[in-house]
Amino acid sequence: MRVMDVAIQTFRRNRLLIAAIAVAFFAIMIITALVTYAVLLASPGLVKGFQDWLESAGTYMAIPPPYTNSLYRLIFLNNIGHFWNPIRLWVWIPFIGAFELGYELLLNAVLIGGVAAFVGMTKGPVYTAAGLLPHGIFEIPAFILEFVGLARWHVTTTRALYAKLSGQPVDRPLLLEGVKDTVTLSLLSVALFAVAAYIETFITPHLLGR
Repeated sequence: MRVMDVAIQTFRRNRLLIAAIAVAFFAIMIITALVTYAVLLASPGLVKGFQDWLESAGTYMAIPPPYTNSLYRLIFLNNIGHFWNPIRLWVWIPFIGAFELGYELLLNAVLIGGVAAFVGMTKGPVYTAAGLLPHGIFEIPAFILEFVGLARWHVTTTRALYAKLSGQPVDRPLLLEGVKDTVTLSLLSVALFAVAAYIETFITPHLLGR
């Protein structure tokens, strides 16, 4: 119950930020899907070329087979990269990381929208729904919470740094609240990514096979 109370309080404090990022994410994703569908519909040769490229690229990519723990780890660790991957951790750096955050939001929304449109056109809506929806209902909220946690961190650290540089006292309770929200949102994101990776590894392949 204590964990649930903390999560509820965190959501209440950050509801506007969550709503803003969610709207931006879904808007970019939907626009990308519509544009991708229109472009592919007008250029059948582009669809064939992209399919050939995916097949050739797949031979060089060491992607583990479905139903394996190796694939689960690959998906899960890639999704939580900002929390563990040293190469991507600079997204946490105040000021600089905020630009990376915007880029990541745009990139993920564009990829999901583009993939949904491409798969829908080549495999049909049922296949697309089976391949994206089961894990997507956990993965997309996880991405949004990841972005919100990072955004909360940047707001908190920027406010503290501004106070420090301007010679004003840092509001310690506000700083601690921001750090607490960042940790809570990040942990919730990791938990949702864990569930999404499990579904994508062990359930989605079964649905696609059927």
